[in-house]
Amino acid sequence: METREAVEAEALSAWFAAATSDPDTSVSRWRENPHLPRRLQCGMTFDVVMADRSLIDTAYRLLAEYEQPLGPAVQFTALRSAAVLVPVGTAVRWPRLVGTAQWPERRPRPVCLSAGHMILVPAPAPTGHLAQWLEPPDVEQLTGGTPLLTSPVPLARCITEAQALLGPTQRPSLRRTTSAVRSLLHALQRT
Repeated sequence: METREAVEAEALSAWFAAATSDPDTSVSRWRENPHLPRRLQCGMTFDVVMADRSLIDTAYRLLAEYEQPLGPAVQFTALRSAAVLVPVGTAVRWPRLVGTAQWPERRPRPVCLSAGHMILVPAPAPTGHLAQWLEPPDVEQLTGGTPLLTSPVPLARCITEAQALLGPTQRPSLRRTTSAVRSLLHALQRT
């Protein structure tokens, strides 16, 4: 007899599989290897808002403070970015939602990806090498096999507020980097 958790995990796997080109094969592979990350197509069951990881972290803390529902979000271990799963159709509205905010040159404006893009999400038993859940899907809040997704309007507001709180990023200028490389090269020539 299956437990409630197994049924919910099946529903979540089916939802993820719906964002692949071959759902049956995907579910079979995931059953064989529960540590296998999932490569999913955007625009099928969700769109994805991509932004700097610090912006998403701060925006999620703000959303929690404002008692807004938090849907799944992924942080990429090798990159400085994170992704929030949002309802399909958000990509069409996203430019208007963040269009009025001022963004510093050094911090890329958050974008929303839909059809034609892919995302890697961790498995339920992740090894954590490529991606980790910042906020995993809540299997207790599955509605008709679909997890709760973050609402784009409060997300856009909180990302904008996070950007204002964090200020511009501090990346070394090209001039300072070039100067450091020259100093290193001169030091190497002397030895």
